[in-house]
Amino acid sequence: MDLSKFKTHDWLIVGGGAVFLIAGFLPWLELSFGGFGSVSANAFDFFFTGIVPWLIFVALGVLTFLGAAEIFKLPETFPAPTVFLGAAALGLLLVIIRFFYTQDLDRAIGLFLALIAAAVVVAGTYMNFTATGGNLAELGQKLQSKSGGSASDAGSGSGSGSGAGEAASDDPPPPPPADEEQPPPPPSS
Repeated sequence: MDLSKFKTHDWLIVGGGAVFLIAGFLPWLELSFGGFGSVSANAFDFFFTGIVPWLIFVALGVLTFLGAAEIFKLPETFPAPTVFLGAAALGLLLVIIRFFYTQDLDRAIGLFLALIAAAVVVAGTYMNFTATGGNLAELGQKLQSKSGGSASDAGSGSGSGSGAGEAASDDPPPPPPADEEQPPPPPSS
């Protein structure tokens, strides 16, 4: 295994995933009963805002490590940078929800570490996404043209809906109608 092949974004994803792995077992929320003790909850006490992000970030860290170490490669047709960025953004959103929705409990060290690790993984996946030629603006336009272009084309029938311009620019122009008069051939010399 050649660690020199690891790029900065690989280290961010793997390191953030490792920290999130550990942070999942640490206390995320605590409730103290004055001098009578305290009760804590970790990531595994919350399904959507604990277990799901833990699985996402650990999987991203493991897959990135295996890919960078050339132990395992995802298929070339699989858009890994885009999928990894989307999964990391979803995981970060879920951790942010848990961070602010504490149900009157005190935040503990595990939740702070998880939030930082999630942000690090998102930064790494974004760096990987841009390093492979990804562009968020273009991705947004593609998603908008796929969802908005087909609805406006079907609704108008003429293809002059608002998102049809971007979608039509990638397609070749249609052939001319058969009943139109053809232009004369060029003069021969």
